Formats: sequence, C-alpha cells, structure tokens
Amino acid sequence: MLDRKSLIDYTLYMEKVKTQIFDVSYEGAGVGKTDGQIVFVPKSLPEEELEIEIQKKTNKFLIGKISKIIKPNKNRITAACPYFDVCGGCDFQHCTDECERQLKIHILKNELKKVGFNGDVEFESSDKRLGYRNKIKFEVKDGKIGYFKTKSHNFFEVEFCPIASKKINDSLPKIKEFLQANNFENLQNVYVKENEKSVGICFLFSKNAKKYAKNAKKIEILSNFDVFFAFGDILESDKTKLICVLGDKKFDMRAFSQVNNFVAQKLYETLCNLAEGQVVVNAYSGQGVLSKMLAQKCKLVYGIEMQKSAHNKAELIKTANMTNICGKVEEKLKTINKKVDAIILDPARAGCQASVLQEIKNRKIEKVFYVSCNFATLIRDIKILQENYAIQSIKIFDMFPMTASLETLVIMGRKAN
Repeated sequence: MLDRKSLIDYTLYMEKVKTQIFDVSYEGAGVGKTDGQIVFVPKSLPEEELEIEIQKKTNKFLIGKISKIIKPNKNRITAACPYFDVCGGCDFQHCTDECERQLKIHILKNELKKVGFNGDVEFESSDKRLGYRNKIKFEVKDGKIGYFKTKSHNFFEVEFCPIASKKINDSLPKIKEFLQANNFENLQNVYVKENEKSVGICFLFSKNAKKYAKNAKKIEILSNFDVFFAFGDILESDKTKLICVLGDKKFDMRAFSQVNNFVAQKLYETLCNLAEGQVVVNAYSGQGVLSKMLAQKCKLVYGIEMQKSAHNKAELIKTANMTNICGKVEEKLKTINKKVDAIILDPARAGCQASVLQEIKNRKIEKVFYVSCNFATLIRDIKILQENYAIQSIKIFDMFPMTASLETLVIMGRKAN
C-alpha cells in the first residue's frame, strides 16, 4: 500500500534496463533489482535474466515490463491465452503446473513468517488449470465485453476466456449479438454463471436504468439461457433489484458460490471430516451447501449468513440438525446458546470483524477452521487468534489456477489454559 508521499512521487518512465529475478511477490510478479532498487516484473519467473522497460517508479520500488527474455526459467511455457500479456486476470500462464504449485507454496510461506509459522504447507491441486471457472464477470464498453488491462481500467475486448468453462465461452457470441441489437446505456457488467442445469446471464445496470428491462430488443437471441437484469452498484447486494426477463427465475445469480466445483468439493469434504461428530458453526454460510454436507456428519450445524437471498436458499435445503440464522456473524454468533465445538470461518476478502474473533476466544471454542482467499486479512486475523489458539496445519486448495489468488485452510486449536 503506497502512502501519500509515494503516490505524489509516482512518475512514468520508459527506460530499458537489465535485471535478474530472484523472488516472487505475493501478487505473483517476479522480483528483481536494478541499481540497488527493487523492481516488480509481472509475468516473469525466478532465475530469469531479463531486459525490462521501467514503466512506473515510486520512491520505494519500480514496476517493469518484459521487453526481452535473455535467459528464461526452465519452467517457462507459452501461455494458452492470447490476452495474457495485457490481461490483469491471470498471473501464471507462463509456467508449468508444478512451477505454479511451488510458487504458491513459497508465497504463502513467506506471508506465514509474519505469524511465526515455519511448518509445511500442503497443496490440493485442481483437476484442470483451464476451463474451470463456473462464473465470470465481464466488463462492458460500447456494446463490447472484455476485461481490464493489468492494474488499470483500460478496457480490451475478448472473444473467449481460457479459464472459463466451455458453456460460458459458448454463450459469448450470443451475448455480443444481443448487445449489438441494443444500445444500452449505463450497462456496467455482464455476469455469466453456470450451474448443473443451465447457464445464467445477468446484465448489471446502474440503479436508475430500469427502463431497459421493458425496452430490450431481440431477447429471443438468449432463449437458451436464464436471463436477468440487475439495477444497482453490486450484484451481490440485497439492495440491488434483480429481475428475471427470460427463463428460470429460480436460477441464483446473486448468491456467492465457489468458482471451481472440483476444488470446492475437496475443500468441503475436508471440512466435513474435520468437524465430524461435533457441534459446528458455519459462519458466512452462503446458500447452505456446506452446512447441509456438515449436517450429515455433525451433531448440530448453525449456519450464519447476512445476505437474505442466500439465507432463503439455505432454508430450502435445511435438515433437522441444521439451523440457518440470517444476520451478521458479529451480531448472531453470540446468540447461539449451545456449546460450540468448532467454527468454520469463510469471510469475504475483508476478513472477520474483531468482535467475531473475540467472541470465539470468549466462548473457548476448541477448533477454528479458517478458510480465506485473501492472506493479508488472514494473517491479520491469525495474529488476533494466536493469543488463545495455535496453528496446527495449513493447506492451499488451488481454487484459482493460473492466478496468484490462494484459497487457504488454516486449522487452529485452542491452547491449554
């Protein structure tokens, strides 16, 4: 995070220099030095000798772009995606599967040193590195869909996305045809989501653009999909109005779900085995999928979810030993009267409220299973819990192959006394 002075000193350079990459940053960029100053080089690998173009400079570090690879890492491969050089989505398409695995373990181990953990980190691989994502958020500009370039809001159009599922990619020509038939204003994003039955498409407009739901042309172009118009700032918010304009209105575009089905199943099976026979709180429980799986092995399961639409979905699948609570975890955890043996924390990227962590310590819950896709807030929260809990094991579940994002499970046990 840059301070104000660093931002003021932020300037643009176009000089070319040589550097050798000796490490990798938590964002997946290679780390080198030039004239004694640290330089971050996206899409590079350790042990590579490069000619780079210095694009940005602060008083603390440089950011460079590869102009020539003098000596490549032995694990460098040709990226599967034609947009890899400009897209900000993927970080590791230029290396082998095993190289990516080792880099991710290295990145996490470096972060875990901040909480004094120097043990082993396990790794659960995805069944595939491409075509795994069941949900994609596309940017929109002038009737075209695409993404933003790396660390910018500069739009570029895409014809397909290699990490998206085949069904999502197959929907893109129809979406483009529909957009070309309409001159939509205030269209912010297009979400495409696959479930076991169909593909849902949601067009997110600003909250004052509701006329488009009535005036859309040639909606029949999308007749093979479940189609929604949303009006608001964030699709996932209950304040955003969601209208089904075609297909099955029960298709849930809004509620959170894991983007990699195979890895999500592995993660959930692991959590169920860890919590077997216990009274468990599944905090930030979403649509209740994990809660229902837990209920098959646990004495009691309490699921806490603040998003009303997700809570309602969980209510449809609940079992006799499964209780769903709608509200914020920081408010509802303390209302559970039963003695809780274990708690599963799977918060949004912002992590847990301090009051949630304090309540866990106050209740003397024996086990904490913390699932996180943001190790910055994960490390912050572990530091708070460490007063009363010790790390027992850590495992990466490779939910997001080709990217530097990590889905991490940290198992903590309460210390004696």
